[in-house]
Amino acid sequence: MIETLQQAGIARSELARRMGKDEKEARRLLDPDVATNVPLLVSALAAMGKRLVIGLDEAA
Repeated sequence: MIETLQQAGIARSELARRMGKDEKEARRLLDPDVATNVPLLVSALAAMGKRLVIGLDEAA
């Protein structure tokens, strides 16, 4: 997630603004020690022009 933010070239405060959230929430989102729910992750990715894609493959 941090790499995506850096690639997008935006600050945490800008991410929070785009998500309509407080900057503290954006900070927690980027903390690897804090669990993040999927809807919040999807919202953050959308704010950076990305979308979450989950796939399923057969096990070998």
